[in-house]
Amino acid sequence: MISNTAVRRIFNTRDEHITDRTSSFYELEPFDSFVQALRWKQIKVRVPLCMKKTLSNRFMLPNMIYVGYAATLLFIDFNENLNALFNNNSTSNITTTRKLILEQPVQNNPYLNRLYIVLAIVNILMGFLFCWAWRDRSIFDIVMIPEYLNLIQAGLYLWSACWYSKQDTLGGYYTMFVHKIELAASIIGLFAAIGWIVAWFMTYTRIFGRGYTLDDPDTISSLAMVANAIIYLIYNIQLMISPEYYETNILYKYGDICDFVEACFCVFACLRDDDWFWFLPIAGQYGIALGRVQVEAKTFPLFGKTPILLTNMCRKQSKTKRNQRFEIIKSRNDVLTVPIFASSDKCFNTTSV
Repeated sequence: MISNTAVRRIFNTRDEHITDRTSSFYELEPFDSFVQALRWKQIKVRVPLCMKKTLSNRFMLPNMIYVGYAATLLFIDFNENLNALFNNNSTSNITTTRKLILEQPVQNNPYLNRLYIVLAIVNILMGFLFCWAWRDRSIFDIVMIPEYLNLIQAGLYLWSACWYSKQDTLGGYYTMFVHKIELAASIIGLFAAIGWIVAWFMTYTRIFGRGYTLDDPDTISSLAMVANAIIYLIYNIQLMISPEYYETNILYKYGDICDFVEACFCVFACLRDDDWFWFLPIAGQYGIALGRVQVEAKTFPLFGKTPILLTNMCRKQSKTKRNQRFEIIKSRNDVLTVPIFASSDKCFNTTSV
């Protein structure tokens, strides 16, 4: 089965230095109720601005594709007609019960196999779109690491989907090969999910309603993303241990449900960043305008942490070595340190006693 823990993909669609004065961060007008916020004079002014932001939001397109991708997986999982077609194409019969379990044939549906290949290609396309959405960052920025892992994972799922039609028996070579590929993909997906949480921590805007709170859609999407990654990892481990349950293990369906929840909340996060939810209370409170509130963010910068490059570690190490060599030279007694801007009289003039 195909999984995707992308997401992306999603976390902070604003630049680190916000220049959009129409953003909710600079909102000066508080609302005392839901009805007051949805008056016509508010709608006619705010909706065009929100629509303009959404059309220019680089994260919205891949997340909308992601919703369609996850919904298609759920449709395949729970559609009775497809399951009936799957069962009708089965080559098993009563005589197969006399065979060994691992020698039973795999029920192959050529239509579903082609659909899984298409979904895997869409998964790769989403991965590239999420990388493109971070184009303001360096390709060596550490927030790009989970995006690269997601591309590797998507490539592995495409590879396994191409082998679905080759599966013959439950314990056959191609079937076990598919299980191994998807197990490797699920392990990479778990690391990618952890990386996205780290990227979210580094990039989310430090303000009311953001961060470790259920008011933030990114929090719920992150929880669903990790749940999806863990479920698929357990599912693939089970198939490696007991391949005879390949056609009866439905644990992947729960992973696909988490995948769909994650995709929906990724879209909600994009809409939140485009200020579509101006009528909702701020951190559970009406009567508050973010533009009139000063937030003391301790040691954190107001708009997220600064970018960290993969090469920074090497640069820091070389700088440390240079400093160590300099300290060794300073500690030597046979070295004369001369200020480079000192006059020649002070540096080299000697007086006789």
